Amino acid sequence: MAIQGLGYNPAILQFQAKRGGESMAFLLPFLNSDMAVLDVGCGPGHVTAAFCPHVRDVIGLDVESRAIAAASAMRDAGGHSNLQFVEGDMVAMPFDDETFDVVFFHAVLYHQNTVVLESTLEEAWRVLKPGGLIATRDTDAGGNILYPETEGLRLSLNLWQRWYEHSSGDAVTFGRRQGAILRSHGFEPIWAGGSYVNHSADASARAETVVDAKRSLHGLAGDLIAKNLASRLEIDTAVSAWETWGMESDSVYLRCRCECIAARPRGR
Repeated sequence: MAIQGLGYNPAILQFQAKRGGESMAFLLPFLNSDMAVLDVGCGPGHVTAAFCPHVRDVIGLDVESRAIAAASAMRDAGGHSNLQFVEGDMVAMPFDDETFDVVFFHAVLYHQNTVVLESTLEEAWRVLKPGGLIATRDTDAGGNILYPETEGLRLSLNLWQRWYEHSSGDAVTFGRRQGAILRSHGFEPIWAGGSYVNHSADASARAETVVDAKRSLHGLAGDLIAKNLASRLEIDTAVSAWETWGMESDSVYLRCRCECIAARPRGR
């Protein structure tokens, strides 16, 4: 992901790599085979690649060179002829004005402070064609569903938030405000919705969730402890909580994702 101040962490990217198509599914009814799409903050490119069967061209943009290298390797292995990856900053995109029909942000904007967010949306406006679409899908912690909601599980969710080091407490409820934010920057929202990432559909899914959560927490532990954002005891407590959650046959974990599509008005 191209996230200001955020490191490229394999533990997070492994978790994201399992879900490509569902991350952009809300946008499918608005796509056609003549469109050029830009995925900003593309990370390892799994979501970006999901656009390939539906549009003419897709470009993934990321500020992190390691992400671009991983994405390019994925593209070459998959044989995607209409897919490119470009290294660049989302506040100074290396593209001409009015190049794209769609600019897409997945799990990127809620990390940004006000200055970076404003610059990024200005750039999105610039590279979009008049009438083009900006599509955003971002988290809203207030919509998560967790059962049983133990103290250890709440701690684990808090540890993930600490790692992102949000500049504002409002970031965790960014999803519900996407339409209002896009409108305030001149875009015209035309559709809004939400979906859940289901981590507890059946016993297999729950077991996989426990493995993913433990891997993620262990992977982030070094950064969290080095930055004095967490203690080893907190990490161990969170890991143990997920192990206990996984043994409960009726456990539930649904992560909320809010989605919004807005247009760059014609004639402005």
